[in-house]
Amino acid sequence: MKKVININFQGRVVPIEETSYDILKQYVEALRRFFANEEGKEEIINDIESRIAELFAETLKKGSTCITDIDVNNIISSMGRPEDFDGEEENVKTQLGGEQKKQDNSYQQQANQQQFNGEPRRLFRDENHKVLGGVCSGIANYFGIDRIIIRILAIVFFGLMFIPYLIVWIAVPSSATKVIGSMRKRLFRDMDDKILAGVASGLGNYFGVSAWIPRVIFLIPFLSFVTRWSHWGLFDFPHFLSLSFSPGATIIYIILWLILPEAITSADKLEMKGQPVDLNSIKQTIQTDMEGFKGRAEKFGEEIKEKAQEFGKEFAPKAQQFGNEAAYAARRGSRGLGGVIALIAKIFAYFILGCVLFSIVAALFGIGVACLGLLPVKDFIITDGWQNVFAWGTLVLFIWVPVIGIITWIIRKLIKAKRNSFILRAGFISLNTLGWVCLICLIASISKDFRYSNNQVEEAVTLTNAKVDKLEVRLSGFEGKYFRNDRWLEIEPFTGLTDDTVYVPNTRIRITKSKTDSFKVTILKMSNGYTKEQANQLAEKMTYNISQTDSVLALYKGITINKTDKFRNQRIIITIAVPVGKRIFIDDKIGWKHNVHIGFNNDWDNRWGRRDFYNNDDEQDWDANKEYVMTVKGLERIGRSVSSKYNYKNNHSSDNDDKSPEELRQELEQRQRELDEEKRQLQRGVEEKLRQIDEDKRKLEKSIDSPAVKTYRYQKTAATTKPANCNQLASDFFEDDMLPSRLSNYRVAG
Repeated sequence: MKKVININFQGRVVPIEETSYDILKQYVEALRRFFANEEGKEEIINDIESRIAELFAETLKKGSTCITDIDVNNIISSMGRPEDFDGEEENVKTQLGGEQKKQDNSYQQQANQQQFNGEPRRLFRDENHKVLGGVCSGIANYFGIDRIIIRILAIVFFGLMFIPYLIVWIAVPSSATKVIGSMRKRLFRDMDDKILAGVASGLGNYFGVSAWIPRVIFLIPFLSFVTRWSHWGLFDFPHFLSLSFSPGATIIYIILWLILPEAITSADKLEMKGQPVDLNSIKQTIQTDMEGFKGRAEKFGEEIKEKAQEFGKEFAPKAQQFGNEAAYAARRGSRGLGGVIALIAKIFAYFILGCVLFSIVAALFGIGVACLGLLPVKDFIITDGWQNVFAWGTLVLFIWVPVIGIITWIIRKLIKAKRNSFILRAGFISLNTLGWVCLICLIASISKDFRYSNNQVEEAVTLTNAKVDKLEVRLSGFEGKYFRNDRWLEIEPFTGLTDDTVYVPNTRIRITKSKTDSFKVTILKMSNGYTKEQANQLAEKMTYNISQTDSVLALYKGITINKTDKFRNQRIIITIAVPVGKRIFIDDKIGWKHNVHIGFNNDWDNRWGRRDFYNNDDEQDWDANKEYVMTVKGLERIGRSVSSKYNYKNNHSSDNDDKSPEELRQELEQRQRELDEEKRQLQRGVEEKLRQIDEDKRKLEKSIDSPAVKTYRYQKTAATTKPANCNQLASDFFEDDMLPSRLSNYRVAG
């Protein structure tokens, strides 16, 4: 029977046997005597005690009720005894190397011993030879084969073995649990080489690579964000550049930031790098940290001595940094409220700076890629001479130089390069300033080419059958090589690109009410130019074909532009006048695409095209792929009232009509039958009214010819004046306006 006591060891309550406590106490006192003359002895002893406390906690987690003599001796053996370091350094390294070799072979020896004794073998993850989780090396040790074979199979069957690998990684214990204090590799956040939170540098230490590799991997998705957009107004991106952006990298980084612990103690730093944790390694780690801190302190003292008078403002942050590092070196395990507040402020500042840099890089990179996509149509917009020079200067100096500069700055920050920083900064600023000059000159030069508009004159289009009941507006077939659909690059509004011609679908349909019973079509050609005369010439050169076949009005899809005339916002407006009671259908491939207005006029409405498009109050609103009928009140969609009609100008969100063409045709036939029935009922009503009028007329004539009426008329006439003759008497009789009412009174009296 042994006595068990509870001790407070490095902030942990540890149940330990009294004899074991005596062994531990003697070991710690021996360490204090051994490191009495070493620099940073308190830090070394503190980290060794922290490591012993961690091993105590691992032992208790396995189910032990208390720490025994065997546990303490095993921990002391793994850490090393002071007498082991009495020899020369080479002997120490040889001894430690031998111990590490023993630890590397311990798992295999235990497996062989279990097999020899007939005990069931257990599967462990091999921590000493792992690349990722030690699963493959553990399986190889279990079956007694080379671990390279298992790793090759895992790579070949990666898709099938990915999920089982994760399950084994989580469920199977590590081989480090078999031997107390054995070497293992754990994932920490490296706070000594951090930029934001130390996640990337921690991953680099874990996988044995440089820290900038994980940092670049986390940054790549951000650089691909700008190529996600496929439409930028005037032009489209080349679709082969559309890399996908996902916030997964940011989410993974934040999750690792939250769940991964910091490598604070020497044991944490050694386990992060996969090095053995013993007296010698802890001593070297502490002394390395102290030497680094000493060098920074000496450098800081020299800077203070040399620049105290000239750069007084810089003293406060450097002194604060020195104090933080001193506090961190003195007691790395503790943090105060001030440190937490400083960390939060630093995180917020880095976040704001990262958002600003990301926005700038994304915007400039997107514009740069878009301008590269615009290069095939550059000759159709930009004139030769200075305008071409300004365009290239804007692309290279204004757009790509800042992108390259910011990326260079980020890379230099990641690798902590400080040489030639002033030269690079001055060079990038000078080149970008020249790019601003090119951009301003380019905008001023191009705006002059769009300054004036042509004289707008509508031309009538001759129709072969203007009295059709329904007119379907569709696109005509393409002819020639200008309108091929197999292009890999599409830049709106320029499509169908060839070496000397580009296709521009700048067309718009206007619908008005016809004043006659026939359809009427007019065309309006518009263009901009450097002068009024140039705009008129460009408008006159535009050719646009419109033809009618039965009830189909075929429109040419757009306008062709060559390198000589250049694109100066050539556009066409087609006006279709629809008679009342007749229908019209417009294909969805026809519609206004783009209308580029560059320059300034005194006429605001004309500058933005409002006078061109909305100069008539009788223009009707319409939507593509919908059939309409012109009524007295205006254009009405089939199957929909005028009050709820879609507004094309002011409401650009169209309602979803899921009716099929067959359903629309049946609905139209039903409405036509209802209209015919109403016409027949109206005709029968009119005929009935006419018969009633004829009957009343005959009755009236009979009443006039009766003797009583003649006697009354004669007496009335004789009482007033005597006519000159009989003809006058008859005329007065039939011109009496009160005759019908008198006849009625006479009938009542009779």
